Amino acid sequence: MRMPKASAIQPQHGSHPLGKIEVLPNAIHSIAVEATLACYGVLGIASPHLRNGQAVILAPEQRNQGVRIQIHNEQLTIDIYVALEYGLRISEIAHNIMSAVKFSVEKMLGTPVTQVNINVQGLIHGPGLTEKK
Repeated sequence: MRMPKASAIQPQHGSHPLGKIEVLPNAIHSIAVEATLACYGVLGIASPHLRNGQAVILAPEQRNQGVRIQIHNEQLTIDIYVALEYGLRISEIAHNIMSAVKFSVEKMLGTPVTQVNINVQGLIHGPGLTEKK
């Protein structure tokens, strides 16, 4: 279930004498995308939908489509769709993404992240790898 764009969270309880702070899901998407792409072994943010059974790496302007945010009781659940480099340990990369995203979002927003779910849409040979014929 995707939250409407008008949904927002209020970091660090959001109440200040000068007004209130709200963070829309699009800002959370950006934090999650940057933290994910910084992880070793991630080749790109992928579409949640496969094309002809293959992962589709999203262009930079479309990357937010590969991240889904759910806000429930001021807590976040984040689903991220990725394409990883073939030949590396998938579980290790996924745990690194989980940790990086959770840390970045909590640090920047001060709001607890309850779950970061990683969906590996495909494994792709990295740019430096060539197939032997």
